Amino acid sequence: MKYAYITSGTEHYLRQILSDNPTRDITLLQNFGDSILLEETAEPTVFKEGTAYRINQSFGEIKGHGTVTFEYLYLRSEEIPIFQKLYQSISLTLHEARGLQCMQLLQSRTENKYLIITFWNSGDDYQHWKTGAAHNKIMDLIRSNSSQSGFSHVDVFHFPEYFHDEK
Repeated sequence: MKYAYITSGTEHYLRQILSDNPTRDITLLQNFGDSILLEETAEPTVFKEGTAYRINQSFGEIKGHGTVTFEYLYLRSEEIPIFQKLYQSISLTLHEARGLQCMQLLQSRTENKYLIITFWNSGDDYQHWKTGAAHNKIMDLIRSNSSQSGFSHVDVFHFPEYFHDEK
């Protein structure tokens, strides 16, 4: 089984992890305030701290550039089957989204938390999806099926990385 691990820290610290592990599938993702590392592996992670997720579903291929969104959901145990059914509708709709490279559904190894990661060609493609009719339909389905579940927050990152610390 493949897992995804996420850790954060200073840009310098994260770049050192990348430098120390050149053969690992680790990606540095950044926005204007934060930097994180995402590792996908069936082996134990090289991260000392972070969050572990099981990769439940994945489709598409990462092109190595663009915008990445992390959409976090916290669910009660009884809501998980409802969400899994809804996710099938979400993934079918997203397959056709303009600029989508890859989508992954991750489940926390320790709590009822899910993470949907989407890789887009650009921030404009993500905004087009987020403000479009298909996204609104998905949000309506989530609200109508369970008033307790929903996205707790969305983080947006960019890749490839850029240097915050210009010398």
